[in-house]
Amino acid sequence: MISLRSLFFHSPRICRLVRILLGAIFILAGGLKLVDPRAFARTISAYGLLPEELLVPAAIALPAVELLAGTGLLFKVRGSLTTVCGLLTCFLFVLGYAIWKNLDVDCGCFSQLEIHARNTLVLAFLRDLCLMAASFYLMAGSRVNPKSLSR
Repeated sequence: MISLRSLFFHSPRICRLVRILLGAIFILAGGLKLVDPRAFARTISAYGLLPEELLVPAAIALPAVELLAGTGLLFKVRGSLTTVCGLLTCFLFVLGYAIWKNLDVDCGCFSQLEIHARNTLVLAFLRDLCLMAASFYLMAGSRVNPKSLSR
């Protein structure tokens, strides 16, 4: 009898779908921020975590890494899932800091697509937790079925 666990992790369709969705989300988020890096630099500035001279370089580098990591997930490039997990960890820490400090800032996750309403930080934090769960699923799936993420 096939267990639910083995069916869930051995299903190439589920792994492929999760990988494609996660990659597309990172491509979309990175691409939207790269369109207007100065606007994203202003969003980063609102958090008060970086000195002013690093805002524009960070506003270009961070979305570029997101875009590359998302593209890497789509094409099964080694290290892209680890990069996505690292980015999500950083995002969760920054969002957690903003929630803890009760900052009234735009999360900056999807730039123009986000609703600029109050208290979106908690929703962004929960969304990033779900994305982290998806990346953990892919990591677990790659251990159970190494061909799921490798070429």
